Amino acid sequence: MPTVEETADTFAKDLTSQNIAGLMMVFTPEGMMKAMTMQGQMQARAAQAISEGRVPAPATGYSLETEEREGDDQVVHITLESADGTAEIMTRWREIERAWKVTDLALIGARNPDGTPVDLGGGLSPSPA
Repeated sequence: MPTVEETADTFAKDLTSQNIAGLMMVFTPEGMMKAMTMQGQMQARAAQAISEGRVPAPATGYSLETEEREGDDQVVHITLESADGTAEIMTRWREIERAWKVTDLALIGARNPDGTPVDLGGGLSPSPA
């Protein structure tokens, strides 16, 4: 069985390449509902770029940071990178039937290329500076 880090790495690759089929394999039903909410936040950022006359930049890279285990869950922060800046996603993983699954995720911060926080609306607070 792959480790949570290996599974999260594949998940991040699927995010950057927009491999929806690959992403669907790792979500629990609860995780899927959270992903749908997060997608709305990401679309808000894309709409902002379009309103400024820019084409939203695709993700070009990512980094992972594994946190300490919290009970049955493993938290992994994924930072997606693009020409538009970064987006930080918190993912919570749990081993279910010998496979790591995303039970929770949230967009917890976004920054412009110059490092300034982005307000994505919908109650999302910018990351601390």
